Amino acid sequence: MEVIREIENYVEKLIEEYSSLKEENEQLWKEIEEQRKTIEKLEKEKRELEILLEEQQKSLNKLVSRLQKLLSSTSDQEMIWDAEDKG
Repeated sequence: MEVIREIENYVEKLIEEYSSLKEENEQLWKEIEEQRKTIEKLEKEKRELEILLEEQQKSLNKLVSRLQKLLSSTSDQEMIWDAEDKG
């Protein structure tokens, strides 16, 4: 009878350990899923920021180009005025 009682105790401990591990496993899977969602959200935000940065860079490049043209035409005009003043 003693052996049967020992086996019963052992089986009960195994069941308790299994239940505990199962709960821990479920919790870990929930955390993994939350982290996966966070990663997806951050990747989406990153893509949006990259697009925004690219758009702003294009706008800045256009503005710089226009400014360079303006400065170039202004410099050309100043040369003409200088030549007229000297002439």
